[in-house]
Amino acid sequence: MRKIIKKMLKRLSRHHRLCLPAVFFLAGLVWLLRPMACPFRGDTATVVFDRHGDLLRIFLPRDEQLRFPAEDMPLPDKYLRALREWEDRRFFSHPGVDIRALAGALITNIRAGRIVRGGSTITMQVARLADPKPRTVWNKIRETAAALRLSVHFNKSEILRMYTSNVPMGGNVVGIQAASYRYYGRPVTELTWAESALFVILPNAPSLINLDQGRDLLLIRRNRLLERLRDTGVLDSVSCMIARDEPLPEGGNRLPFLAPHATLRASRLSDQRSLRTTLDRALQARVESLIRPVSRDLRERGIFNMAVLAVETRTGRVRAYVGSESFFDDQYSGQVDGVQAPRSTGSLLKPFLAALCLDRGPYTLRSVIQDVPTFYGTFAPQNAGKSFRGLVTLEEMLLHSLNVPAVRLLNEYGLHDFHAALKQNGLNYLFRSADGYGLSLILGGAEASLWELTGLYLGLGNLGKRIPLTLFGDDDITPGPERICGEGAAWLVLNALTRLARPGVEYYWRQFGGRVPVAWKTGTSYGQKDGWAVGVNRQWTIGVWAGNFTGEGNAEIGGANSAAPLLFMLFNQLTDPSEPVWFEEPLHDLAEIPCCTESGYPAGPYCPGTVIDMRPVCAWRAGVCRFHRRYVLDRKTGRSVCSLCWTGVDTVRAIRYIVPAQARDILGRAGRRMDAIPLHADRCPVTNDPDRLALIYPVNDLRILIPRDLDGRHQRIVFQARHQHPDAVLFWILDGTIIGEPRHRHELAVDLFPGVHRLTVQDTEGFSRTIRFTAYRRESGGS
Repeated sequence: MRKIIKKMLKRLSRHHRLCLPAVFFLAGLVWLLRPMACPFRGDTATVVFDRHGDLLRIFLPRDEQLRFPAEDMPLPDKYLRALREWEDRRFFSHPGVDIRALAGALITNIRAGRIVRGGSTITMQVARLADPKPRTVWNKIRETAAALRLSVHFNKSEILRMYTSNVPMGGNVVGIQAASYRYYGRPVTELTWAESALFVILPNAPSLINLDQGRDLLLIRRNRLLERLRDTGVLDSVSCMIARDEPLPEGGNRLPFLAPHATLRASRLSDQRSLRTTLDRALQARVESLIRPVSRDLRERGIFNMAVLAVETRTGRVRAYVGSESFFDDQYSGQVDGVQAPRSTGSLLKPFLAALCLDRGPYTLRSVIQDVPTFYGTFAPQNAGKSFRGLVTLEEMLLHSLNVPAVRLLNEYGLHDFHAALKQNGLNYLFRSADGYGLSLILGGAEASLWELTGLYLGLGNLGKRIPLTLFGDDDITPGPERICGEGAAWLVLNALTRLARPGVEYYWRQFGGRVPVAWKTGTSYGQKDGWAVGVNRQWTIGVWAGNFTGEGNAEIGGANSAAPLLFMLFNQLTDPSEPVWFEEPLHDLAEIPCCTESGYPAGPYCPGTVIDMRPVCAWRAGVCRFHRRYVLDRKTGRSVCSLCWTGVDTVRAIRYIVPAQARDILGRAGRRMDAIPLHADRCPVTNDPDRLALIYPVNDLRILIPRDLDGRHQRIVFQARHQHPDAVLFWILDGTIIGEPRHRHELAVDLFPGVHRLTVQDTEGFSRTIRFTAYRRESGGS
């Protein structure tokens, strides 16, 4: 290279040679002033903090260097003062290169006959960190030029930030922020003088922090810096003595590993390298400590996984997030995030159906719904207790989590409308159409995550306003216009859910002082694979799931006995009794109306007694009690008459409470005497009262598989009907042939042949019901 340069210079004229310095000067000036980006482009770790700035977890970059992002990193005063004293006293007065320091270093090294002093400024060290090269004279010149260029394009604060973020601190630790958490487990803003001095010394020989034999030398150098700080007046004698007595940090990793599932999700949701989440480190630790003993007890019963989500009701900010009891439990898949995993919802959607029905009308919480054997094609819902109550109120359906009334209510409300409402309010795992789920949607036929279900109950807790759950940001959130339901409907359902009987000693919660009101609901999936409990009050919305990530069922799994106990432990621990706990009644969205004392619907013209009840103002579907009816009776016979047959008859008007035949039959067997539809006059043309006679099984358009007995013979199929008069005679007509006329018990066992059949049931007065159904057999060995 030198020979080439000499040849080029020989070829230049004397005039051109005189111009060379100017050319080099201009080239250097252009290089110096050319726009410059930050020289550090290496990947940094992703660091996740809680709401207060406490570190939760660090995700290393691909090069596995523990390097914190420089953005917004605080520059601690103690460290900076110690750094300037040790490395660069005139940092704020020189242009990146300290000529006095370089000259002094040159004289010292010449006298010593070896390199004992470097003379590099902090800016020059930044240049070397950005482009590390062997220490030669030529590279020192390049380093000096790079330092000048850095000083042109960056201010002193920015250069200090580059240094503190990229200085090596031993092993794979880079930067003082990373070192502070690695060696002391706290941020640099909390460093003492001794710790700050150590971090100034450490880059001179960073491997010493990991070597026992090097600790004494490191301690001597640290104390020497502390003494210099004392001699220059930065430290007084007492502070210096206290700092000198501080020991060096012991070995071991002090980096936290908290809320692993939540921090992992946060890192995947954001491209930022420094994440401030809504989690609360102290509260997260409290929740985890409460889970451990409960989880140990459940494991003895074969239930190996739990998940918990605790959310501020007003804001939707997630304060605690536990995806599993132990992240490192490989035996039971501890790294699966139970908060995000979709599972069968069980009965958790029933309160939302109730709220939507209250919003639409004409229901109140006292309105009765049939709880009777029900068939929708081949779907025949059953209550958990395998029994029926005849009639139950909407509130009783919620409190006892009755399946049959819920299915009938969903059919009345509209499957497609309910499915659309769920999707609109965040249930993103509903991947089938409404018809694909069918009416079993309300019983756990679909899947949702704990995150989604807790979000639904959060909407109830905000009186119907849809508040999104969030892991980021702590600014006040203004709810959007979206609503899950009206304020009045939400408040009515919330109050009803507080009356649900709590498990264990919580059953007597109202008798204790400082009691915590909670609107809560449990759910258990089919096959007892999932146990849910979700609750809400004005301060907290908490969701708990218990089960097995393998999907394995267990008789011990149930919302009430495996998830609810922990739910109330959390509410009792987290709720602040000095703050408002329950919701204010939204009087502007509730109306008092007279309701029938027996049916609970808005009172009709024939209801003999009324009670004042509340329903949402926005309820738009009109309707009144349809159970109280007025009849015109023949005073002599007690039979009903009409305009076709009352001529010349001494009549009297009477009101009867008429419930459907199935419900009347069940209530009668339970000892409740119910009115029956009066028999009509014999001489009157036949009428067809829809509530007089009901054909229970089969239903219209049903396909019936004729089952085989253990001996291979085909079994009989039992037909069922209900009549307002239990002792009425019913005629059973199959395909035009009378096949029986049983009394009292309106059931008939029939031998069926494959094919399409027409069945008619008729009473002695000519009232009848007719349906069509198909029967088929599955031959042995066939499919």
